[in-house]
Amino acid sequence: MKIFSRELTKDDLADLIDTDKLRSIIDKPISLVRTRREILQQKKEKKDMKKFIKGLLIFIGVIAVVCGVAYALYRYFTPDYDDAFDDDFDDAFDDDDDDLFADDGDKA
Repeated sequence: MKIFSRELTKDDLADLIDTDKLRSIIDKPISLVRTRREILQQKKEKKDMKKFIKGLLIFIGVIAVVCGVAYALYRYFTPDYDDAFDDDFDDAFDDDDDDLFADDGDKA
């Protein structure tokens, strides 16, 4: 191959081509591909994280609903003993109050 009326050697060709420029030209598309892959990977990770959080919140919601239903059924089917206790306590307390006031009236 003759250029400029003389034969080109390997060294002459290497001098003409700056290897740093050549590497930058070659690496630029590869670096773009890497960044695009990284961007797609980040999007996938975000999507996976959103999916995980959504699933976790749904799981917690289902557990809360099941617990609420279980508590409601427990309260519905369990008899209320507090009313009977309160009535007995009020009756006993009222009897004592009447006696206390009666004694005060006798002394006065």
